Amino acid sequence: METKITESLPQLEEELELILAYLDSDNPEEKQVAEDIFNELLPRLESKIDGYIKVIKWRESLIEYQENEAKRISDLAHTNKETVQWLKSKLQAFMEQRVEQLGDKGKRIEGKLSKVSLCNNGGRPPIWINQELKAEDYPQEYKETRVHIDRNKIAEDAINYDELRDEKGTLIAKVMPRGKHLRIK
Repeated sequence: METKITESLPQLEEELELILAYLDSDNPEEKQVAEDIFNELLPRLESKIDGYIKVIKWRESLIEYQENEAKRISDLAHTNKETVQWLKSKLQAFMEQRVEQLGDKGKRIEGKLSKVSLCNNGGRPPIWINQELKAEDYPQEYKETRVHIDRNKIAEDAINYDELRDEKGTLIAKVMPRGKHLRIK
């Protein structure tokens, strides 16, 4: 029967540190007591680690399932959206043809449960801009200048010099310590 470990991982770590301090003792009795306690602690510590790993692996598989399910639902919504757009385009084409034939009287049609009207879009009108013109062909008033920060160059120079400063001494960038990660097998 599996016994539940009630101590937290930090509590077990503190206990382990105390035992290790006594294992280094010159007193043989203290050393023996520490070894006995260590032999009793080790299975509890291993069980606690196994518990952590079990929960981590279970949560990882749950995440994978949820991500796959979210993708499936997203794909389904995308398919439905395309169907709705196709149906609307067919209805709009029908309504536009009807307006051509009947004039303004053709802008509205009613079913038993619904009404459809062909309306003009609001907001700014669409603007055609000549794509054959090059940037230098446009008058200056239609050109804008944008500043782009070369973050790759900054990172490269920071790696080479540990840090970057401007001529006033203001820190621009510096190399930060790498992060850590767990490798679970």
